[in-house]
Amino acid sequence: MRLARHIALSAWLGVMTGPAHAQILTCAAPPFDQPPEIAALVTQLRPALDRWPSLHVALFQDAGELCLADTLHDARGYFEPRSSRLVIATDMAPALQKAVLIHELRHLEQKFHGSCPDPNLSMKENARAIFAMEADATTFSLAVAWDLREAGMPDAWDALAGWPMQDDIAAAFETEMGRSGDLISAASAAFTQWYAKDARRELYYLASCSDYLESRDREHRMLSYDRLSSSFFDALCRLPDGEAYPCTEPGD
Repeated sequence: MRLARHIALSAWLGVMTGPAHAQILTCAAPPFDQPPEIAALVTQLRPALDRWPSLHVALFQDAGELCLADTLHDARGYFEPRSSRLVIATDMAPALQKAVLIHELRHLEQKFHGSCPDPNLSMKENARAIFAMEADATTFSLAVAWDLREAGMPDAWDALAGWPMQDDIAAAFETEMGRSGDLISAASAAFTQWYAKDARRELYYLASCSDYLESRDREHRMLSYDRLSSSFFDALCRLPDGEAYPCTEPGD
């Protein structure tokens, strides 16, 4: 899910972000059978859509548009909450495009399941919510990619496991699966690992704070000071089949 405005996050996936520059978008609405490049991306995603009905619903019923962007620089994709538009960069291998689209579809699900941050949160609490939503979307995409790998389709998993932006999270997921064989435990490990890199947290914190301040200035709203509800994490963290997995911020 992108922030209320477009902000590019250098070196990290722009899941809540988008470009701050002009771009050329090629877009389609459901059923995404034209133009050919978007139809090809949906075809790439078809095995995941067939295995996980919630993804099918998100793409074909909830998404407003699916777009390919000619340039996103360091951002790989983003989601626009107001329009429910999904935007994916073109300069990736098909397997990574597929994995990023799964990630963005999870942000779309978060919107329709009521997991978006409350507008009255304080700036710090808003950043906490965004961290958690990003960690959950990363965990979700790894769970789907793992399932596809187990079914003999390893390309999405290999793309994520070999991508410097997420390789440590994929490694945590795979290590726990090797240790326990339990998907819920692996998901919890991946969620926690998202917080492990200082650079990852810093980039998202700066972006979320910048958007928070600009949105209030644009809407002429005062700063807010509400705290994130303790039930937020319980409602947020779900596997592709809807089952909950334990997710807490490190140190909590």
